[in-house]
Amino acid sequence: MASALMAAALCSTSCTLAKPIVCAVTMPIYVLSHSDVCGCRPEGAACAFLIVSAVGAAGGLVTGIISDINLLTGDVADPIRNLHDPFATNTSEGSFR
Repeated sequence: MASALMAAALCSTSCTLAKPIVCAVTMPIYVLSHSDVCGCRPEGAACAFLIVSAVGAAGGLVTGIISDINLLTGDVADPIRNLHDPFATNTSEGSFR
């Protein structure tokens, strides 16, 4: 069931559906790749992964709604620009460099 929902969301052109799922995966990769989690206990790393994943999903939901509004009003040519970035819409620059 979860795989079917994920496939449907990722095949959709709607950023409101797809962006929270994508950002729940990419946000921990961005954050944890720039931090030192090797020195902490495995439980701490797992907890950090879950928290950062939740923040990425929440940020992706908000910016996904904004990106869909931009698409509906005709403000953007590329609807999936910055799909991986939880804090950037499809009209803004990426927040991770």
